[in-house]
Amino acid sequence: MFILLVLSVIFLGLAIKSLFGENLGSRFDPYFFIMLAISGALAFFPLKHLYFEYKLGKAVAELVDHDSATVNCQSTYESMFSMGKAGFVRLSTMVIHMEERTCDDLKEYLKNPAGAGPAELYALHVLSHEAMHVKGELNEYKTDCMAFQRNHTMAKILGVPEGIANQNAIVIHRYRSSNHPYYTRDCEPGGPYDENLPGAVWSNSRS
Repeated sequence: MFILLVLSVIFLGLAIKSLFGENLGSRFDPYFFIMLAISGALAFFPLKHLYFEYKLGKAVAELVDHDSATVNCQSTYESMFSMGKAGFVRLSTMVIHMEERTCDDLKEYLKNPAGAGPAELYALHVLSHEAMHVKGELNEYKTDCMAFQRNHTMAKILGVPEGIANQNAIVIHRYRSSNHPYYTRDCEPGGPYDENLPGAVWSNSRS
């Protein structure tokens, strides 16, 4: 992404430079527009990527009521060093780092939340989970349970219609794996980790 932005700036510079040539009558010639078009094309995907990170960061900030929260969707290179973690937050920071694949799945989720599959729904849960770390919770079992109770809210903040967001949250909790390292029976409606949040839909997740 960084290389594309650098190249975009270079081609933009060439376009601007052409405006100050000796032949003033040809300053807006095809060369100028070609350089401008190439610059815009190179910048499109990096800017789209940055906007997606900004959108996720704003959603997290709203969920945890902390304006400093940000999200970093890792590059392929960065994801190689994430130790297989779908997402993580370094201690005492407000930055959520999400593996490239997780961000891609989250993009797919937002394109079609009504038809989301397990990977897309899991990506939403990862974002909610890491948001709870930003909120200050360090216990992984409790953090995961807090996320289950807020997945519907996170989805709605991201623009998912309420009915679909609620159903997605129910499905995420209903089909969680008891083999997952963060699984605990305490995370059930009425259990020790139930926060009794107004409007929480996870209480409908039992079959």
